[in-house]
Amino acid sequence: MRASEDRRDRKDWARFDRADKIATTAVLWLAVGVSAAYGLFISLDWMLRRQVTLVGVPLEVDAGAAGTGRVVGMPDAQVLVDGVSAGHFALLMAPQVLSLAAMVWGAVLVTRLLRDMGRGEPFTRINVWRLRVMALLLVVVPIVADFVTAVATAKILMARDVRAFAFEFSFGWMVGGLLLAAIAQAFANGTKLRADVDGLV
Repeated sequence: MRASEDRRDRKDWARFDRADKIATTAVLWLAVGVSAAYGLFISLDWMLRRQVTLVGVPLEVDAGAAGTGRVVGMPDAQVLVDGVSAGHFALLMAPQVLSLAAMVWGAVLVTRLLRDMGRGEPFTRINVWRLRVMALLLVVVPIVADFVTAVATAKILMARDVRAFAFEFSFGWMVGGLLLAAIAQAFANGTKLRADVDGLV
């Protein structure tokens, strides 16, 4: 009996407490700030020198470059392009702006979700909505951003008489969004159960 009481009195090391909430919120908004600063740096660099650095540009490699082996996959490179027009730069920056807006929205939703959890009210309809919105952002925004980036890169290179198009997508974001959607459904079930219990009181 004494041992069970000691176990109950012992602090749960996995418990999400106030310090964890503050740390999580700080990291979230730090990530938002770094992303905003990166976009600002790219914009200033273009305004001063009218140049951009394109990443993931596909290269054609001769089969003999592999020596006794063989070339597998599509190698890519970073390409510094001068004289980029305002229209092409705006198209290239559109995914950055979209991603930053999604990050800000997601950070606000997470901050409010953590606030409700700190109050002991995690299972509410608004939190279910917040989780589902975050799941949708994780699934949709990376696909749109990567596709627009690929189109912008192709157009900038096409203006230099170089034809290259490569669209790559990381399925990690989609998996994360689906997992978050599953958590949202668990919160929805918890909200319904709480409403049923409150109705019995």
